[in-house]
Amino acid sequence: MARPIHLDVLDAALAHTGDRAGWRFALRDIVRALPHLNAATVRTHVASRCCVNAPSNHQTRYAYFRAVGRGVYRVEPAFRRAARRRSKGGWPDRILEHLDSGVDPTLIEESLKLTPTERLERMRKVAESLDAMKSR
Repeated sequence: MARPIHLDVLDAALAHTGDRAGWRFALRDIVRALPHLNAATVRTHVASRCCVNAPSNHQTRYAYFRAVGRGVYRVEPAFRRAARRRSKGGWPDRILEHLDSGVDPTLIEESLKLTPTERLERMRKVAESLDAMKSR
């Protein structure tokens, strides 16, 4: 599964800013920092999808940045703390904790308690059940 673009954009913004810059960055710097991504997609994420004071044109939004001028954005305080803890590791996990994945965490916990053999047996039973439904 590919990493979500909004996390790549946040990483690039955190890499281009900090206390010394007042947590500000230019949109063009983020586009340049992510040459492997479509430039228009990066611009949309920074200027709209990840910007708290942009019009809500997207179903899913992330409160990472605030527009403070033409093409200039500031990282929001909650994500500044994540940047400070970046060296300790695990900060993407803290961001992902706040995003609704639609997966029931109790199912994941239950699955992790199973041994590898039990997991394989469960998958085999599910496959048999699916095959039985196909043959109806």
